[in-house]
Amino acid sequence: MESLALLASLMILFVYGSGLIAFISSWFRNRVSEIITYLFSAISVLTGSGLGFSLREGNGLVIALIPISLGILAVWNFKRRKKLSTEPS
Repeated sequence: MESLALLASLMILFVYGSGLIAFISSWFRNRVSEIITYLFSAISVLTGSGLGFSLREGNGLVIALIPISLGILAVWNFKRRKKLSTEPS
């Protein structure tokens, strides 16, 4: 039974961790961080949506809202910072 709890907590850690990695990498301005931001943002939104859908009877919406919003905010932040750096003063 403890191994099942460990597996569930590792899955939740992966879902939340992908959103955090995407958000942190959105603050850097290079090509590698752009790829990392888009990749982990997509993973975060997709796995968060799947988690929210599978837990929809309980508190799945609240649990899924965090990684989905982190993924969306990461892409928004990266695009905003890229636009500010290319915009003439």
